[in-house]
Amino acid sequence: MRARSLLILTAIVSTALGAVVAWLVLTVPNDLQAGALLRAARTDLEAGRNDKARQELSRVIQQYPRTDAAAAAIVALATISDSERHSLAASIDSLRRTSAAQQKQIGELVTRVETLSKPVTPPVTAQALAPAIKKKPPPVQNSPRKRRR
Repeated sequence: MRARSLLILTAIVSTALGAVVAWLVLTVPNDLQAGALLRAARTDLEAGRNDKARQELSRVIQQYPRTDAAAAAIVALATISDSERHSLAASIDSLRRTSAAQQKQIGELVTRVETLSKPVTPPVTAQALAPAIKKKPPPVQNSPRKRRR
């Protein structure tokens, strides 16, 4: 009886040990590959290649979803999108300020052009206020006409 219980205990231990080995064989290479992709994505981020890094992080999430690298990739993607959103907001704000300054300059230029395009009236002098003397037109001379016969 003792041999039988020892045999059952050995079978249970070997089954558990086999399961652990199978789990390690199946998961460790995935973790290593996911980690390598994650490192490559981080180097791309540091180099400023956000599009390539985003693709690698997405591949980590799709191919190795149950790894720690996938969780880190999700966080990295969220961080990338957040930083890009902030930089776009700053760019838009800068463009709005520049546009407002340009609109102000355009408005000032339009008013200058309008003032320059108005007809200039000569200054009023004493001669302009005095009644003008009318000159008589020269008399019309009637010349004799030749008659036709």
